[in-house]
Amino acid sequence: MSASREEVQSVLRCEETARRPLYMPAIYEHKAFFLGDTPSNVSRDADLLTRAVLAEYEALEPDALTIGVDVYNLEAEAAGSTVSFYEGDDTSIPGIKPGNHIVTPETDYSQLSVPNPLRDGRMPINIEATRRVVEELGDSLWIRGALSGPFSLAISLMGAEDFFLCCWDNPEASKRVLAYSTEIIKEFGKAYIDAGAEVILFDSQASPELLSPKMYCEYVLPSTKELIDFFGELGVPDVPLIIGGKTNRIIDSLIETGANNLLCDFTADWDTWSAQCRESKRSLRRNISPRFVETATPDEIYQFSKQIVAEGIDTPGFIMGTAVVPYGTPTENLLAVKRACLEVSG
Repeated sequence: MSASREEVQSVLRCEETARRPLYMPAIYEHKAFFLGDTPSNVSRDADLLTRAVLAEYEALEPDALTIGVDVYNLEAEAAGSTVSFYEGDDTSIPGIKPGNHIVTPETDYSQLSVPNPLRDGRMPINIEATRRVVEELGDSLWIRGALSGPFSLAISLMGAEDFFLCCWDNPEASKRVLAYSTEIIKEFGKAYIDAGAEVILFDSQASPELLSPKMYCEYVLPSTKELIDFFGELGVPDVPLIIGGKTNRIIDSLIETGANNLLCDFTADWDTWSAQCRESKRSLRRNISPRFVETATPDEIYQFSKQIVAEGIDTPGFIMGTAVVPYGTPTENLLAVKRACLEVSG
């Protein structure tokens, strides 16, 4: 069974009483698989999304659930961007149409409104699904609403090439789009909180594989810290910050954001991350490769996961995770990861 909310909080606060490593696979577009449906269909229907989240819970009993499918699209879509969906049996992930961006360095933000999460785009679908899932599962599980991070949303609003060039050539314009992004994320996050959930920030476009540590400090850190402080003021102290890739070079900045649940992706250096999170008393999720989870045998996955858990068990606040699980990954493979969490203890 899943850990209780109190047990999850014990891990997030790096308490010695934590019963075991938490099990948190990254299930987004794969939610649709549990219904035999497509990500495009599930992401556009509150009833399907609710059923998919509950089916994920029934199949995997993870220690947290996330409301969201194509997690980087909803805010930009609600602000006016167009998302490509796929019909029939196509299980491709929806995405912002290339070139379909709504801001430029010259945009006058006084002419733009912040989307209403109860009215605009597909935000209301996620909020309604959140209400239903919370009503079904109550306070017994850590339920989070998916939010884009500020840098990733800025890229969705302006386009990657234009925004990176803007950061170099027009810092003030870059900061204006980040400020607009931050306000959108606040409103969407508040709606999730009002619906009974907490929040999780996804900002992998800010990975040091794309953005230098210096630029992270200048452009991303202030907005991220502002968001985490904002959600804390709303009574949500546990805000995971998800940035994939080789993030060792920005660990200090990620800790400075105030997020209390950080990510060591499968390509990052575990020893560095573990030492830093021990010192700063931050909960740490360690991912394993999604390709490995998709293609290996359940026994191979169990043996590898058992090794990873054994390496992490002495790190306070340790969480066992996966990078984003591909659509169609066998359920028995995901349960092999959970078995390792249940069987390895400190």
